[in-house]
Amino acid sequence: MELLYKKIIEKELQQLEDTLSSSISSDINLATEVTQHVVGSGGKRIRPVICILVAKMLNYKGSELIKLASSIELLHTATLIHDDVVDQSSTRRGKESIHTKWDNSHSVLVGDFVYSKAFQLMASLDNPEIIRILADSTNRISEGEVLQLSLKQKEILSKEDYFEIIDRKTAELFKASATTAGTLASCSQDELISLASFSTSLGMNFQIKDDLLDYFGDEELTGKKIGKDFEEGKFTLPLITALPLMSKQDTSIVLETLFNNKKPDFKNIIKIIKETDAIKKVEGICNHYSETCFKELENFPESDYKTGLIDIVENINARVS
Repeated sequence: MELLYKKIIEKELQQLEDTLSSSISSDINLATEVTQHVVGSGGKRIRPVICILVAKMLNYKGSELIKLASSIELLHTATLIHDDVVDQSSTRRGKESIHTKWDNSHSVLVGDFVYSKAFQLMASLDNPEIIRILADSTNRISEGEVLQLSLKQKEILSKEDYFEIIDRKTAELFKASATTAGTLASCSQDELISLASFSTSLGMNFQIKDDLLDYFGDEELTGKKIGKDFEEGKFTLPLITALPLMSKQDTSIVLETLFNNKKPDFKNIIKIIKETDAIKKVEGICNHYSETCFKELENFPESDYKTGLIDIVENINARVS
């Protein structure tokens, strides 16, 4: 089923795909081929979609919107490529990851290539404030990556550390997508504050839902192996919430599997988590973030584009892939 927000900006999404395709072309054929493997595999494009919908909601009529949205998607793609090397993930968007299909060297270098393409697009924008926001966001996302790596050896990741990581790694680019669009459309300071709160909450909700799907999603729909985060030894919110609610015996089974790199009996792990109230508690946190999204959108006049943003929030709430 086609999502409502995609119908609202159908023309702009086609322009986005055309710009992405032309942006990653290179005289070095291998660079184009490897980059196209990831960029051409699609994905939700949710960050550029937010950027486009916000700018349109604010009546932006200029010509720089697609360049901005494309640079945001390229920044996101570069982080995914490098992420896959760190995590040694074998798939991305239902396809072989770059380091699996080629090797780590290709992944690191092509990730750098995609970053450079993003910054070329950003540099062509006639607004230094937008460039500053995106540069600061890129820095904050990189710090989030390093923070996650530094905490990987911690015995059990705390909720506070978890929220700090996803705020930096995921919510930050959601926030940049909305605030750069607001800046492009010359919105007021109050509107910018609402957009920052809306998009940060949306990004947090999106990531927590993604972490729930790692345990309870459908592999065919997600394009991602169920239990991937657990196998990689990652503490995400479903597990962090469930651990204090488990029996001592179940806690020992789960932690021993994680810390000793044992091959998990994942059906049993899911059963253990389901027997706690963790899922309900995590969904409650998601609902809190989505309520913030709806509340902040009330500060903007009604339009098809605002309806598209509401549709994104509702689709994340109902997300199964």
